[in-house]
Amino acid sequence: MDFIFANQSLYYLLNKDFQKTIEEFYDLCNDGAIIFATMISSKAYQEFVTGDVKDNGLVEVKSSPRLNGESTYINFTNTIEELKEKFKPFRPLFWGDYELINLYNFEGSIQHFIYIGEK
Repeated sequence: MDFIFANQSLYYLLNKDFQKTIEEFYDLCNDGAIIFATMISSKAYQEFVTGDVKDNGLVEVKSSPRLNGESTYINFTNTIEELKEKFKPFRPLFWGDYELINLYNFEGSIQHFIYIGEK
């Protein structure tokens, strides 16, 4: 495999499942392969009630209008350094962040981090 694209999908995994997935991606990749992934920032969903970080890495997010008031569980990333750590053993090439267009601004910040790495 030469390219992995994981856009807004990995942050629903438990810590152990996330790490196992990254290891499997790495093992599947050819030398020089690229991974492009996004992770949600801990700044996101600050407008809503959130629980504490559980031992498995997930945080319960309650009362999102997009979810009709139902809870969801998210594995937030706090910093760029944490982002780079999560994607080891890939070698980081580029990292940054972006805000999605939020026309109604009812969810507050929805910042995501971008990670591009290489095997």
